[in-house]
Amino acid sequence: MTQTEPASAPDKTPFWHFSGSVYGRPGVAEACLDLQDRHGLDVNLLLFCAWAGARGRRLDNAELGLLRSASRPWHDEVVAPLRAARRWLKQQVAVPEDLGEAFREEVKSLELQAEMLEQLVLYQELEVPEGAGDAEAVAANLRLYLTRFKPLPTDDDLADLAAVLHGACPEVAPVHAIRLLEEQSD
Repeated sequence: MTQTEPASAPDKTPFWHFSGSVYGRPGVAEACLDLQDRHGLDVNLLLFCAWAGARGRRLDNAELGLLRSASRPWHDEVVAPLRAARRWLKQQVAVPEDLGEAFREEVKSLELQAEMLEQLVLYQELEVPEGAGDAEAVAANLRLYLTRFKPLPTDDDLADLAAVLHGACPEVAPVHAIRLLEEQSD
């Protein structure tokens, strides 16, 4: 089932607004990028897991697989190459620094647009009605996604997931967030 938001307004979806708000909170961006770099997690899917849980929706393996299958082509063929180009441009020395930086900023803007469109794909793929926020559902969804790649999360993994959980549910203290994530392994 798909969402009712028009495809022409990817920046108007509640998921886009949630992810921007959460990603901008202290420690969340770093945690997401660490999980991406360590395990190849898709930050947009990680944020979708948090958003679904914040709306009270616990995802199952089948739904997570569906979401990953829907977004993976766009992520692999558009988002990831733009990210790689942006990161490479930061280190390049072939063109003058000011010109290279201006071009890198343009690529960064395209990368953000590509991520917005990937989030639209996720948003349209699985209906997540508005519901009461649930930190336990956020924890379950985040852990479910991570354990598809890393069956036995390290302390660093749990700390990063706790930062995302705390970003999605600021009322949950970081120490409590780690406990919630640890409980999901039972």
